[in-house]
Amino acid sequence: MFRFAVRFLALAAMVLAGIVFGGLGSVVNAQQATPTPPITVNEIAPGVTAEVLAAAPSILADGQGVYVARFIFQPGAEIFPHDHPGTTVLGVLSGSFGWTLVEGTAHVVRGAGSRAAATEDLTVPGTKVILEPGDAIYYEADVVHTARGAGDTEAVVLASLVLETGAALAMPADMETGTPAP
Repeated sequence: MFRFAVRFLALAAMVLAGIVFGGLGSVVNAQQATPTPPITVNEIAPGVTAEVLAAAPSILADGQGVYVARFIFQPGAEIFPHDHPGTTVLGVLSGSFGWTLVEGTAHVVRGAGSRAAATEDLTVPGTKVILEPGDAIYYEADVVHTARGAGDTEAVVLASLVLETGAALAMPADMETGTPAP
């Protein structure tokens, strides 16, 4: 299980690094040729916004899409209990990010970018964690949770998600909604 977690986090980090660092030159060149439409910012709860930065169908997982998103939580802002219909990896870029387990099992990786990272399993409903820059958390579709801005400044969280095509990025625990396919 630990090897899978490390491999998955490494893959997510490579995808994000490729987008952020590898794509900079092509983004600059593309912007010079054709203006890029702005990324849509969606308020998903008061003080909580989501931006889908990239989406593509998965070649290896039929019927699934791979998404890269940025969530911004204002201080004290909280999102309702929800789940994600697939695998989710969240990495804190800045600020303090609070996360509370409602049901399921999640895995916290402190200092996810370092080789000395330690994984902590969350299994007890009501468990609260505060994630700081460099920390990550990952989990599957069966995890219901809440999240909040836990500090005095906004928390910026990057997400890599592998979700069922057409499913919402986040679904309230007792509701079904849909989003466009990648």
